[in-house]
Amino acid sequence: MDSTLSRAGLVSLLVFVALAAAAIQPGESRADHLACHSPFRGFDFDTYEFEDYVTKYSQAIELAAAGKAVPAPYTLSTGETIDVSYQGLKKGPRAARAAESTSVGIPPAIYKSIAWVESALSAWGNASGSVPFGGVGPTLISTDCGYGIGQITSGMGHASAPPALEYGVPSARQAIIGTHPLFNIGEGVRILADKWNSAPRFRPIAGNGDPAALEDWYYAVWSYNGFAFSNHPLNPVRNPLRGAVWNCGDKSAPGYSSFVRSDYTYPELVYGCLRYAPAMPAAVATAQSNADSEVTAAAVGGPFNAGDTVVVVGTGDCLKVRATPTTDQVACVPDGTQMEILGGPQTGIGGNAFWNVRVKTGASQGVVGWSADLFLSKQTATPAPSPTPPSTPPPTIPNVDPANRYWLPQRFFMPDFGSAAVAEAFKPQHFLDCQEAGFSGGCPAMDYPTTIPERNVVPHADTTPPPNQSLVSTFLGDPKLQYSGPTTLTLRVESSGVATNGVVTVKNVGTWIAPFRVRTTADWIVVYHPGDSTRTIDGSVAIGADTDVVTQQATASKPRLAVKGRDSVLVITLDPALMPEGAFTGKVYIEPLFGGGGVFTVNVAASKGATTGLPFRNVLPALASEGSP
Repeated sequence: MDSTLSRAGLVSLLVFVALAAAAIQPGESRADHLACHSPFRGFDFDTYEFEDYVTKYSQAIELAAAGKAVPAPYTLSTGETIDVSYQGLKKGPRAARAAESTSVGIPPAIYKSIAWVESALSAWGNASGSVPFGGVGPTLISTDCGYGIGQITSGMGHASAPPALEYGVPSARQAIIGTHPLFNIGEGVRILADKWNSAPRFRPIAGNGDPAALEDWYYAVWSYNGFAFSNHPLNPVRNPLRGAVWNCGDKSAPGYSSFVRSDYTYPELVYGCLRYAPAMPAAVATAQSNADSEVTAAAVGGPFNAGDTVVVVGTGDCLKVRATPTTDQVACVPDGTQMEILGGPQTGIGGNAFWNVRVKTGASQGVVGWSADLFLSKQTATPAPSPTPPSTPPPTIPNVDPANRYWLPQRFFMPDFGSAAVAEAFKPQHFLDCQEAGFSGGCPAMDYPTTIPERNVVPHADTTPPPNQSLVSTFLGDPKLQYSGPTTLTLRVESSGVATNGVVTVKNVGTWIAPFRVRTTADWIVVYHPGDSTRTIDGSVAIGADTDVVTQQATASKPRLAVKGRDSVLVITLDPALMPEGAFTGKVYIEPLFGGGGVFTVNVAASKGATTGLPFRNVLPALASEGSP
């Protein structure tokens, strides 16, 4: 570093780093995860991205939040059961909590906001940013193995079985969550319901525990990201002047010019987008591409100046430092890393504001590059706010123009710290004591009222209209897989180190989206798409001829190009680095996850090196035996 920290600054930094570390500790369902960045890999899934994404994702979330989106649990021919069905919600205060009922739904606007915060930098999406709306391509995946629009991590681990079928092989349930947008949304809603239902045994209760009250979802929303102190509203590393909620990109909202996303806790992000629902892009009618945008020289505003020290916070893993705002990363620095602002901002990948930074601490110290400001927080020595400021006026709810937004802006109150009961519930020591006890008992000292008559505070309901349940059939379709290609392949690794291959085409002769899993009995048998050998496919989709698949997004200079339906073409080959010397046999299974069509099996006879006269060795899961040549 080029400067010396004062003792007070060092203490503040150590406190921050400790809190950041606590924030990213794996939760109960994340313990089986390896990171999804090099040298590790998660599952490689493909998905279909809705073309009319604003309407389709809104409808899908509304159906899922009502428990109407996905089918009842069903069993595949492989014997695996797929169950992402809605379990219902508990209801009522701690002393009179009613059991789960599927007749009680989740306010859909809450999950719309969660999906936006989880997946979107410029638009909703289940696929990665390189996939056009209406196209097929890689599923959105984060470095901590969050998949799709809901960034599902719970139950998606690839390093142990269960939840995986085998190490590195997805279960059928994992594969359909990773490939089909409706099942991804259904699983996200189910996880949120699980967070709600964890009270009162492991979580506190807001208000009367009424699922219809937006305010009463505060602790469940907090838990969706991780019930950690980093998300506590009175965490001393948070600027007390930041305001009650994030602006969600609304330039007219309080704090837009002064604070960035990383200044806020997770509930403040979600409730911020609940209030300031994101504005629809001007070109939604032409379904703009969500591909990486071009860098521009125009300043986009922001709270940083050259020479400021900022801290990486809220990534849950690491923040990419890129050579330029639109090029590859040169480093990925963890939460708690200090960086110096050298210049900027410039608009880069995803339309985000990127700042020229120099890393000041950690293993990447001295690295210079560009980072997005979503996860940068200016380092300040601000005192913790008093939970009971004197003469605090009653809270008010701003009016938000509902025109041209992804969903209807919602009215609600955040926890009112002007109330003595609320201020008492949010004393940090109550959280820390409950955390020390493993959250057993559900932190009753943190229960707080959401109805406070003397301060005109009352709960609010979601104003989203009820969903059209007849849409369920359109979101599921009637898919049926059909295959063309060899059922037997003889492959070899040539002396040049190049392996031979065979091709199988998977076609959906039914309608809509046909998701399927690809698995092999040996790690040296690999399956990829033509022209993309960097991805080893674990699951993909075939699209029926009833559906347009966009191959080129419409722009000012280019027309929209689309085809009717899309087959999935799979190349089956050998990995020369993993293939041992000798002759072996194995299998490739292509298995439908929803709809019709049987399992397609390809028998592979493989060889490497001098194999003349050697028998083929059979390779099956958990079984290796000598066979006849």
